[in-house]
Amino acid sequence: MKIVEFSIDNVPINDKELVLCLGFYDGLHLGHQKIIKQALGSGLPVGLMTFDIAPAILLGKKENFSLTSTFDKADLLEDMGVKYFYLMHFDQNTLKVTKDEFIERVLKPLNPKKIFVGEDYKFGAFADGDPTYLSRFFPVEVVAIEKLDDMKISSKQIRLYVEGGEVEKAASFLGRPYRICGLVVEGDRNGRKIGFPTANFKLDYPYVFPADGVYMGYAHFLNRKRKAIISVGTHPTINQLLKPIIEVYILDFEGNLYGKEIYVDFISRIRDTITFASIEELQAQIIKDEQLTKNTLK
Repeated sequence: MKIVEFSIDNVPINDKELVLCLGFYDGLHLGHQKIIKQALGSGLPVGLMTFDIAPAILLGKKENFSLTSTFDKADLLEDMGVKYFYLMHFDQNTLKVTKDEFIERVLKPLNPKKIFVGEDYKFGAFADGDPTYLSRFFPVEVVAIEKLDDMKISSKQIRLYVEGGEVEKAASFLGRPYRICGLVVEGDRNGRKIGFPTANFKLDYPYVFPADGVYMGYAHFLNRKRKAIISVGTHPTINQLLKPIIEVYILDFEGNLYGKEIYVDFISRIRDTITFASIEELQAQIIKDEQLTKNTLK
């Protein structure tokens, strides 16, 4: 897959035949996948155009907003068979681009034979453009909203599920477990002191933070996949923090992962964060969490 990065002032001119999918595609959930699959069925090479950052982050509405990073999207799109990933820089100037400017300055140079969008697609300043308006200029295929249990599959709903700790529901909308990526960094080594060394996780991207609690899942690193217990919170029993962090205890693993990038899949929530009366009570609970994780995950 070819990745093409550009801004509103240097839009590439495309001279190849392709169809184009438009949208932000945060999460690349089942609804997004439906649009891409229909585009793939056209028989022409498929391109997807999106922004490098969510408008909500630029506007300061939310700090941790994204379900997928740009790199996550690229990996998923390549696996699906997308040939061109057009990544447009989003900034204050882009925010002011009208629907007509977007068509003239961005879409016409990209020259798609057909455009695929969801029925709720909006574009241009103040979200003034829609599929009906777009169809005045290009052949447009509007893909119906995908639903599960009579509920619209949307990035917004998935964020709410993740923020509420309902990672299994999030996975049912995503079509895969909710995943975050980050770097293992030096911590206070409190886990190691009590016999359960954890990898402290520095996020690579402003991912949505799951609700405080303890989760079971998988850690992917160095071409390995291991069962893991994931703690999200301020670890109130030992040196309580002011802000929540993510710590990963990888089962049946000994080694140093400092400076390594790991992916973490959230499979299900085990329990709330608990303030224990003693270190011994905390250790006993972790042993129970570990056994449950070993018995539950394949």
